[in-house]
Amino acid sequence: MKRTFRFLAAGMVAAGFSAACGSELVAPTRDLSPRFSGGSATGGSATGGSATGGSATGGAAAGGRAVCTNSLSLSATASEALGGNTFSAVYTLNACQSRTRVSMTATDLATGNVVWRSLPDLAGLTAVWGLPYTLTSYRIDATASIISSGVPVATASTVVSTLTPLACTVFMNQSVTTGYWGIYPAVWAASDAQDCGLSGHVHLRITNLNTGRVEYEYLNLPKSVMIDFEGSIVSYDTPYRVYNELLDPSGNVLASSTTDVRSSVFR
Repeated sequence: MKRTFRFLAAGMVAAGFSAACGSELVAPTRDLSPRFSGGSATGGSATGGSATGGSATGGAAAGGRAVCTNSLSLSATASEALGGNTFSAVYTLNACQSRTRVSMTATDLATGNVVWRSLPDLAGLTAVWGLPYTLTSYRIDATASIISSGVPVATASTVVSTLTPLACTVFMNQSVTTGYWGIYPAVWAASDAQDCGLSGHVHLRITNLNTGRVEYEYLNLPKSVMIDFEGSIVSYDTPYRVYNELLDPSGNVLASSTTDVRSSVFR
């Protein structure tokens, strides 16, 4: 009996039998079990830009093994936000090595300055960041590098432009009431402010109008807060001025509010 064997991807499997005597081992003419390293790219295609770079690794090896090519694609969008824009960029990476990292930068095309830089190794496939409103376009650059050596293996770029920010009005509101804290007079001041994304903070001051002395002061309060001015430090039946101002990081006054009250009488 003559038995014929063929090699399949899973190993050597008996494929058929004939009536002839003896046996014969038939070797394959090519490698039927090609090996591919690296995953395939998934996700959307790049918007406003195309992937560039991407070197091939592990070229055509003997036996017809598949070629793996590092590739990186990138898309970016802008969305309106108070006082600025929020940007997001999504990349798709096909890596031919197991440990590859991706980083991004945003460059203002009007000035050539890099205005945002991601962590050296992005977590996940999406980066999100915010910038103050500037009517310009940004070039987003992504680089894939081998972690162990830092050698870049693929790059991609795309361009995104700012959108008109949402309409916003800066304001500072406050509400002041008086009463008692135990047997002592009390002044309660609640403030609420909106800075339209300008990173503002509140400065509160309470002044005794009889003496002109500032008796209570707080710097760097949050934009919505309530404070208690009470106890033995508060004088009975005395006029007080509560002044709130909203400041930007440079100390410029964005908005302010003033309320005059009189503390409770002795009882």
